[in-house]
Amino acid sequence: MIEVKTAVPDDIPEMRQVAITTYQDTFAQFNTPENMQAYFDQAYNLDGLSKELSEKNSTLLIAWEDDKQVGFARLRKNDEVTYLLGNHTIELQRLYVLTSAQGKSVGKLLMQHSLSYSKINQYEWIWLGVWEKNFKAQEFYSKLGFEKFSEHTFWMGDDPQIDWLLKKKL
Repeated sequence: MIEVKTAVPDDIPEMRQVAITTYQDTFAQFNTPENMQAYFDQAYNLDGLSKELSEKNSTLLIAWEDDKQVGFARLRKNDEVTYLLGNHTIELQRLYVLTSAQGKSVGKLLMQHSLSYSKINQYEWIWLGVWEKNFKAQEFYSKLGFEKFSEHTFWMGDDPQIDWLLKKKL
């Protein structure tokens, strides 16, 4: 059975491994090892992840199967799209599920908890960035009612990539 819980500091090291493993499984074939490592060093260092956990107006939700982490979602207040969607927005910055746990509705469960958190905290919009070539994720978000509204550049090491920005009215 899959359970979703709010993360605590002791969850961070295992969550970091889930992030790296999931990211490698999804994107390694499209990026150089150097750019992947540069991204891991920047985005998934333990100090940075620990700071994210205590960031105001954010939450980290962990999906557990028995005593093992199988996925997570991170939501945060981010003003990047305020000029497009207004002040009451929250970003779904990350939603990762281990390959071995896909097909078990982990992503849907994390999304349900993310939407619930966003509604309880009275956000009007939830938004996210998804790589323009990540068709599987785009299909997942589309089925949940997310729509493209813009784009931005995402830096994978020294490689500029395009993320589609998707939104959903809450």
